[in-house]
Amino acid sequence: MSSASTELVSLLQDLTRIESINPSLSAAGSGELEVARYLENYCRKRNLPCELHEVKDGRPNFITWIPGQYPDRRILFIAHTDTVPVDKWDTNPFSGEVRDGRIHGRGSCDTKGSLATMLTALSTLGERKPKATVVLVASIDEEFRKIGARAVADSGVAYEAAVVGEPTNLELVVAHKGSVRWQVEVEGVPAHSSRPHLGVNAITGMAKLVLALDAHNEVLNKRENALVGPPALTVSLIEGGIELTTVPPACRIWIDRRLTPGEPPQNALQEVEDIFESFRNGKDKIKVRSLLPALEDPAPKSAEGSRIAEVAANACANVAGTGKYIGAPWGTDASQLDGIPCVVIGPGSMAQAHTSNEFIDISQLDKAVEIYQQIMLNY
Repeated sequence: MSSASTELVSLLQDLTRIESINPSLSAAGSGELEVARYLENYCRKRNLPCELHEVKDGRPNFITWIPGQYPDRRILFIAHTDTVPVDKWDTNPFSGEVRDGRIHGRGSCDTKGSLATMLTALSTLGERKPKATVVLVASIDEEFRKIGARAVADSGVAYEAAVVGEPTNLELVVAHKGSVRWQVEVEGVPAHSSRPHLGVNAITGMAKLVLALDAHNEVLNKRENALVGPPALTVSLIEGGIELTTVPPACRIWIDRRLTPGEPPQNALQEVEDIFESFRNGKDKIKVRSLLPALEDPAPKSAEGSRIAEVAANACANVAGTGKYIGAPWGTDASQLDGIPCVVIGPGSMAQAHTSNEFIDISQLDKAVEIYQQIMLNY
């Protein structure tokens, strides 16, 4: 391992050891502030300009940058600092331990590996001056509502292009899915379970809707998209009833609907609403309503044909033998960046994201730094 790699490994170990679970996903989560403070200290030691921009309740985006030869041109590099919660780990989830050529710990792969390599790429440019100003944002809240990326989009600062850090095995993702998520409630009538005919069972009504939604997902599966695959609908949570001997007066589900590029969230909502309307007016007269507004992460437009995709493809090919345009079924901060051409590249495998005993292969880290630097210099 080279000395540069040793410093990079150390940086990623430090970041992994900072618990930054998104507090919107777990009440025990500390949030992103300590990571931002660590990054601030890191940059000040290296005379890099930096700022903390508070987004919400002591949860700041961290920003650093290298001025370019053309100050009116900017390219954004963004990677998130929050992680999902930990559950059923065999070892300390924040150890940052190096074992079998891998760094282990929550966030090591998703996506502090991208953050560490982006920051290393920026801080080691040295005398090599990029054409466009390179701005690195360590964003909050990607794992929930992406309000950190939304704040970047709403800041009034214009970017020509963006590179989003996520674990892609150094492959070049030019398109990915978005999502729209919302709750649905069926209203019943309570009665004693010894005389169920006097009530209306909300769980039974919801069961019929769930089967209809499952059939709708089969229809969605036929809408193939060459890059990202078909859209999908999942009923991912359900709750209902009040106690064992009462006909349940209410039942709720959560719907997770994955969007393909160019598919408006409102269209996906309306298709489900049409299904519900048929049950409201059918023989069962099910009282169902969607609880809106929904959580929307639109699928960004594909970056095919853009300058950033071309530059990134060359960098990936030069360094890692990758660079073929691919799509992905998951979402990223790109969904909030409002029309900025975005590519997604980073070290690590998405197969490790959100898993117990998460890790990242050290062998990809230096390559990620080189890819990011080539994009910084050649865009």
